[in-house]
Amino acid sequence: MSNPQHLPPEALDSWLAAAAAELGLDPEAVNIATLLDVARDVAHDVARPAAPLTTFLLGIAVGRAEDPAAALAQHAQTLTALAAGWEG
Repeated sequence: MSNPQHLPPEALDSWLAAAAAELGLDPEAVNIATLLDVARDVAHDVARPAAPLTTFLLGIAVGRAEDPAAALAQHAQTLTALAAGWEG
């Protein structure tokens, strides 16, 4: 069994597939790199605990969108810009 602190990139694909199946979601609708980029930017520019909160909110917004792929790209860009200018 591998150490969960050191997941290889392909393990994220496996986790995504398993978690999506459990939740009845299409794993193809998730862009792992985009989510990780948003989480990284928010963690660095706002605060570490803001990263999971932000990706959760991003998921809700994308889930409500008519075009989830486009919404993910647009909202990710918006949140990254918000984090970059954050002075909270």
